[in-house]
Amino acid sequence: MSRRLTILAGAGALVPEIISGAKAAGDEVQVLPLVDRGDLGLSERFWVGDLPKLLWRIKSFRSTHVTMVGGLKATAEDRAAFKRFAGSKGKSGDATLLKLAERMLGMTGARVIGAESIVPEILVGAGLVAGPVVDPALGPAIAFALEAARALGRRDLGQAVVTTDRQVIAEEDIDGTDALLDRVAAGRAGRNAGGLLVLAKAVKPQQSRLSDRPAVGPETVRRAAAAGISIIAVEAGGAILVDRPAVIAAANEHGISIVGVASHGP
Repeated sequence: MSRRLTILAGAGALVPEIISGAKAAGDEVQVLPLVDRGDLGLSERFWVGDLPKLLWRIKSFRSTHVTMVGGLKATAEDRAAFKRFAGSKGKSGDATLLKLAERMLGMTGARVIGAESIVPEILVGAGLVAGPVVDPALGPAIAFALEAARALGRRDLGQAVVTTDRQVIAEEDIDGTDALLDRVAAGRAGRNAGGLLVLAKAVKPQQSRLSDRPAVGPETVRRAAAAGISIIAVEAGGAILVDRPAVIAAANEHGISIVGVASHGP
């Protein structure tokens, strides 16, 4: 049975991928952009102050399902305005705010789903995804990097870290993974060239898995190469690939191993 699906569209190439997958599955699709998506032929954009209108549009479309896809960069003012609208008080990180958003979307009567339920192929499985085979002796270093990413997530600050020799050298902040990799690249000249660098991305232990999953796209791989990253390790079943063929091609071109590692709990 086809769905009446509302896609709340952020930035990035995953949005058109999910739109295409939904239409191919026979879904009736409504796309409501949260950022400028003129590239998709959409002229409107919804801001935090437009939340009542946004919810009304979902209800008036008679959506049976709704999903949030793509990146968003919210200002402190945006976050404060959203919290006021949701009736939330106190300090809230992204994981908390996303849970509030999912709860509000559920009030429309639509079921909130993850993008991977529309296009299951975007999920990363366990094992080598692309690039050179990883030496099994590096297993402990990879496990350390992923646990460091989860530890960062528990503080609701980010989903990614860069490690070397079982030391964290950089953590993701509100500016995202691209900015993290750019910082690592900028500091590359003064760093010991012999240390193997691992970029690890993991779902925040306390976050819902219906939105904001850790993602790796072709640009992630290119920036990782510029930063001297040798391995990109992600949580199997938790992270997604944006444009899988392009990611694999970029990883193979730059000699970067991408591996999915099974999680053993929070």
